[in-house]
Amino acid sequence: MVRRGMVAVAVALAAGGCGTSTEDVISVQNLEHGVADALRTANTPPDELRCKGPVTAQIAELTTCTMTADGVDYHVEVVVTSIKDGQASYEIELKRTTS
Repeated sequence: MVRRGMVAVAVALAAGGCGTSTEDVISVQNLEHGVADALRTANTPPDELRCKGPVTAQIAELTTCTMTADGVDYHVEVVVTSIKDGQASYEIELKRTTS
């Protein structure tokens, strides 16, 4: 089972915290919150969700998450599709993992 959908979730960006970098990033906490909200809106509420991050806030940046919903495990791909006014939008793709 594969579910795809364009999800325009407003997640806050923050300036990078290491060294002198001023690169905007999406924190793991903001990413997980935004992805979970989008999945609930799409009637696929996660029981558990873990994302890799932080994610550089630039178009086409990709990260992955793992999710469990109703006892089924999913691989979740998240791709940043736009950045505007300190908010990031992204596309989410779910793929059921084989067990």
